[in-house]
Amino acid sequence: MRILYSFKKVWILLVLVYFTSILFSQTEADKNNVAKYFQFVIECPMYKCDITGKINDSTRLIAPPNAKFILVEHHDTYCIIRFTLLPTNKKIKTSFYVTDDFTNYTYFLITKAQLDFKAEKIQRSDLQLLVGNIFTPIKLRFKPFDFSKDISVGTTFGLKYAVHEKQNTAIDALMGIGISSIVIDSFSTKQSRMATNDLLSFTLSCGMVLEFGNAQIGIFSGLDFISNANQQQYEWIYKNKPWISFGIGYSLFSFNVKK
Repeated sequence: MRILYSFKKVWILLVLVYFTSILFSQTEADKNNVAKYFQFVIECPMYKCDITGKINDSTRLIAPPNAKFILVEHHDTYCIIRFTLLPTNKKIKTSFYVTDDFTNYTYFLITKAQLDFKAEKIQRSDLQLLVGNIFTPIKLRFKPFDFSKDISVGTTFGLKYAVHEKQNTAIDALMGIGISSIVIDSFSTKQSRMATNDLLSFTLSCGMVLEFGNAQIGIFSGLDFISNANQQQYEWIYKNKPWISFGIGYSLFSFNVKK
């Protein structure tokens, strides 16, 4: 019970750090979200224009409902817009527009009143559900301290918050289950003389990962459970004691993520 309480405290701390990071990063993310995406809720008349707002075709056009567009410029009485195609789930990703040919852009002029009453802003979803695989290469154990390469492989799930999607920056809060390979010897058991042996264990874990493109900073904590037969035979001293795995590197924590 005592070790479960300690594991619970570690998880609560990681959750608090995760949501605190989200709160502090939302202001910065809003500042960086320069492009404003909208869609018409009803038909709207408009005219073709250039980037400065000068009408170059007197033919009045009608934008249909649900037509999505970017607000290019916003003035006191008029607005310049450009139409674009967005994913149906309304998750805006700037990478979709990197290959756009700017020489083919067509701009349109609408009034500010039309923007206010005939269009609505498309809100970007910053939270995503993660389901995938995780690989933790190293573990720190305590009481007594030990640094081991007990490798864990398993399934993870949780939430991903995109702090700055253009720069591929995100915060992940994850929980996982899996299988670990544990190295036991005379130091990690109560047996004074014992050859090194490998055992399989069932692993529960939780953690947080900061992503900067492919660079990652992560910390995980978990519990390894070996079978009762192995525990009775080897008297493993780290039973019910949480481990910590962390690191800084390039794709240190490997994900196969489905969103």
